[in-house]
Amino acid sequence: MKKSGILNKEICNLIGSMGHTDLLVISDSGLPIASDRYRIDVSIVGGKPGVFDVLDPVLEELEVEKVIFSEEMKTVSPKCLEETLKHLPEGIEVEFVPHVKFKELTNTQSKGVIRTGEQIPYSSIILVGGVTY
Repeated sequence: MKKSGILNKEICNLIGSMGHTDLLVISDSGLPIASDRYRIDVSIVGGKPGVFDVLDPVLEELEVEKVIFSEEMKTVSPKCLEETLKHLPEGIEVEFVPHVKFKELTNTQSKGVIRTGEQIPYSSIILVGGVTY
């Protein structure tokens, strides 16, 4: 039995398959996900688990060089953006793209999507894989 870290087998496999510049999406419950995308649905009920319940342990195990948010998050969910930034590694590059582009990246370039039960608009985040050397 695994002693620590993420216990979910599918999330462990997804993180283990990530390479430099690969995209991993942690999504809210409403983000449209293409049927051909690798999807890990951990949602239970509205709001649970939240994005931070997934983001924090993923950041413990995945080297991330950049994060991407929807531009709309700045105006629609500014408190969520402020809180999310507190959870990120210090000095990490942050990029904002229009939500249409965010969905395109999710559905055409992501290696996988972890769908949470989060119900805050535009609270999804794209993690860009980094390198440890």
